[in-house]
Amino acid sequence: MSGNQPVSAHRKLLEHYYEECLNKGNLEAVYDKAVPDHISHGTRADGFEGVEHLKEWVRIQRASFPDLHVVVDDWIEEGDKVVQRFTARGTHSGNDYYGIPATGRKIEISGIVIDHFADGKIVESWFSMDGMELAQQLGALD
Repeated sequence: MSGNQPVSAHRKLLEHYYEECLNKGNLEAVYDKAVPDHISHGTRADGFEGVEHLKEWVRIQRASFPDLHVVVDDWIEEGDKVVQRFTARGTHSGNDYYGIPATGRKIEISGIVIDHFADGKIVESWFSMDGMELAQQLGALD
């Protein structure tokens, strides 16, 4: 989107999700943004489904990286889909991260999310991030 276009309702909803849920850790904010039977691709379910899966995934990220901060570097909107290229930064000073004990290491990793909207809520999301790069930054490959 060029700087001259107004910010869409979908982007405003996602900006709020990034700030409240991912950056501040307000896990309840996810309920306002996604439908109960939300489908998530590319995130580890850990036995949860729907919006509860999304909430649990964010909880794991925040618990492992308490200072997590995600910035969206690029937005692309087409119809009912919004693509975000993001950079996540944080320190692995909290819980184990999928079996990797807290390392105290700082991470900076980029990724892409595509969110599909219906009736003003996220119904499906595709998440892509280089897990090998993250594992390397955490020292799991040393």
